[in-house]
Amino acid sequence: MGVKKAELSWYFVNSKRMARVNEKYLGHEGSTDVITFQYLQHPQKDILFGDVFICIDEAHYYAKEFHTTPQSETLRYLIHSILHLQDFDDIDPSDRKIMKSHENKWVKWIENQLDMEQILLKR
Repeated sequence: MGVKKAELSWYFVNSKRMARVNEKYLGHEGSTDVITFQYLQHPQKDILFGDVFICIDEAHYYAKEFHTTPQSETLRYLIHSILHLQDFDDIDPSDRKIMKSHENKWVKWIENQLDMEQILLKR
């Protein structure tokens, strides 16, 4: 993804904790799939610095909704967070379309690089 340097923390939380984070820091009620906190004043595509909260309950819910796996949804959230840290946005529909295109490309690429079945069986 063109990243040269990164200092990231990913927190994998349940929906109750995610709702608290969402309400406290973003003023939104309820849980969500991923929240990214960018710590660079001027985001760059090759340097990432931030915290990311990923809701595992949401990953399980959307895996059923989209006929995929929780692991694949979690991977999508990881990529989504990296794109946010690279200054991609998904607020308006045209930006969301661009971001989703990059997200889909990277999910597909990573899943092709990894044998997801083997990863799932090693639990």
